[in-house]
Amino acid sequence: MTLFIRTSLILPLLISAPSSLAQQNPPPFELNVSPKQCTTLNQGEMCYLELDVTWQLAQKQTVCLYANELQLECWQNQTRGQLKKSLSVHNDLIISLQNKDRQVLQTHTIRYAWVHKKNNNKAMRWRMF
Repeated sequence: MTLFIRTSLILPLLISAPSSLAQQNPPPFELNVSPKQCTTLNQGEMCYLELDVTWQLAQKQTVCLYANELQLECWQNQTRGQLKKSLSVHNDLIISLQNKDRQVLQTHTIRYAWVHKKNNNKAMRWRMF
């Protein structure tokens, strides 16, 4: 009986311990990017997307968001931020969150995809029958 009482008192403490530890030590960086992929009908066509990015840091920092090498937005001494922007791409797009020294904190790749492969053969194809 005493074993049952001991385990019933200790078990709730063990179950709640990981969640309380997670609240004390948040992840140092968090980057959420949408969409994950941009798809066109034919290979080589421009793909249009509505980029939605949210980020969060454990401590205040000055950071900038980049799409490949293009600077999209910067935030001064912030722990979180959000960006919504229309973009057009024809290759994979690398989204990166970088600090003021251009050190990459987090990255995410938006994949470029297509339904039909580009036909490089320009010759007309004739059929007799």
